[in-house]
Amino acid sequence: MADIAWNGIGLAAPSDWEPSAIERDGLLLADGLGPVCELKWNRVQGTFSFDKHLKKLTKGNKGAVVREAEAAEIPGAWARAEDRLAESGLRAKSFLWQADGSRGLGAALHHPGTGLACLVQFFIRREGDEPVAAEVLASLRDYTGGKTVPWAIFGLAARVPVDFALETFSFQPGHYRVAWWRPASGKSGGRAPAGKGPGTHLDFERFAPASVLLKGTTLEAWCRDRLTHAPPQSVPVENGPGRIDWQGAAKSSLLRKALRREVRTIGRAWTPEAGNAVLAVVAEGTVALAECTFNDICGSFTLVPEETA
Repeated sequence: MADIAWNGIGLAAPSDWEPSAIERDGLLLADGLGPVCELKWNRVQGTFSFDKHLKKLTKGNKGAVVREAEAAEIPGAWARAEDRLAESGLRAKSFLWQADGSRGLGAALHHPGTGLACLVQFFIRREGDEPVAAEVLASLRDYTGGKTVPWAIFGLAARVPVDFALETFSFQPGHYRVAWWRPASGKSGGRAPAGKGPGTHLDFERFAPASVLLKGTTLEAWCRDRLTHAPPQSVPVENGPGRIDWQGAAKSSLLRKALRREVRTIGRAWTPEAGNAVLAVVAEGTVALAECTFNDICGSFTLVPEETA
């Protein structure tokens, strides 16, 4: 099983399940035969209605027959998975669906403590799919109640402070980027802010293959040219074996200082011992990120070995 975590929720899935579609608050996982699991979630304030969330699922699946599962229809492994979810604070109501000769099993989930509302459904294609679905369901967790939130996808893993909100992401061949944003107020209202105004950008980037990208150049020169938030020429870079660090003012003037609009940057890029990649973390904005916090974030950013990815 491999860990997949995205924007506040996570689960353990078979190693051949990979994200085939990614949204800010949604994932579609697939194997070699097609879709196997779909998740959609948001945060709700006040009362929560399981029935309303099931109706939303029906609207999104035209032609599908969706109904609440009776106790006698729920497999034993699935019922035990619901018990595991309850232990973690997640309430569940299971449902069944059928459409175009396909069938599925799913659950509407709610965490009263964090406001998480989640719909997860599994595509049941053959004998043996239900126990696997139950095992994956049992592993689902809401991570937003802690001090940091993990994310793990496409062979990368890291943790961010819980008050950062996912801003944007891109997974292109050779270049992965996941960007977060924390407004100066520290309040995002549960929605992704625009990333403008006072606050802090937090960027994670992975480039590969490093052996080709760095051929004939230095890590510093390459990073100054290629990173989304590259170290400005005015900021000195400290070079070490397979690693560079920088910290300073990216944009500064007497007026910016007076208006508290000076842009500070702190960054690190390195080539891990295994993986043939360049990893980089940069925090930049009008609200400086504490160096100890930045070091913890960099320490959490790793390549996941292929055998466990």
